[in-house]
Amino acid sequence: MAKTEQITLTFRAGEPFANSQYFKYGDYDLHYRIDPAKGAEKAKMFMIHGFGCDTTFFDELVERYTKAGIKCVRVDLPDFGYSTRETKGINFVPQIPMLYELMDQLDTDKSGWILVGHSMGGSVALQMANEDFSRFNAIILNAPLLMFDVPPWLAKFIMVKPMRVIMDKALALFAPYDWLFKFIELTMTMDPVYSFKYDAKKFKAPYLVKDSGTGLCYMTSKTTCPSLDELHKITVPVQLVTGTADMFVFPTKSAALRAALPTGFDDHKIKFGGHCFLQNRDKETAKLALDFLKKNGLL
Repeated sequence: MAKTEQITLTFRAGEPFANSQYFKYGDYDLHYRIDPAKGAEKAKMFMIHGFGCDTTFFDELVERYTKAGIKCVRVDLPDFGYSTRETKGINFVPQIPMLYELMDQLDTDKSGWILVGHSMGGSVALQMANEDFSRFNAIILNAPLLMFDVPPWLAKFIMVKPMRVIMDKALALFAPYDWLFKFIELTMTMDPVYSFKYDAKKFKAPYLVKDSGTGLCYMTSKTTCPSLDELHKITVPVQLVTGTADMFVFPTKSAALRAALPTGFDDHKIKFGGHCFLQNRDKETAKLALDFLKKNGLL
């Protein structure tokens, strides 16, 4: 059996990536990365990853967006990537206030953000839009997976000590195996060639962080579903991109979201695209986004 060496986060700028930075908010340290535009900056994006993912899942898109003159800020949500793991001793704060504060701190020129959310990050983006869509110049949703309101009895069950211990041990047991993460990539991209060549080490590394299982239990116990009732009021441009081969987002959920979004939103389906089409179909995904932004005078 492979030996597992767990990582204790130190929250130092420049670790684990050269452009790694940390935003302190209460008991939390949010890991984020800034990729400057190549050439003149025309716009800036705030990018939120999905469940089980981290900032590296935007690697391909960031390369394309920065070439188009967009500064990209990508953040690790609590319990993922290299941000704080939530445990019973932490003073819990919901994600939205932290994200708003970080965005405000980084919006030095007051030009506003293009908000990008993938999967669970799309659910978070919708919650942010519900609270104050006027903060954003545009909203891009890539395969948004709507989270659900966890009932109190289930939240308590998820957080019992045996469940947290099981999750911590399970992640430590499976994290060393590259083949497992390549297989997960296959289910998310539906692309055997991409998955075989994928660098599993960047995917699995955050799961070696101490208390990752406990953190997943904690965040799962706190999840809420964004309301669809107010989305039709959004007046900033919205783009929705989904994959026709997505194994994680139920078609009924996508249909409900499409019905709730404001009239005239930019709607696209990537044929044979999996849940993480933003990785292996990055050229197509980026073109859709850039055309959308140009059409709305944002590039």
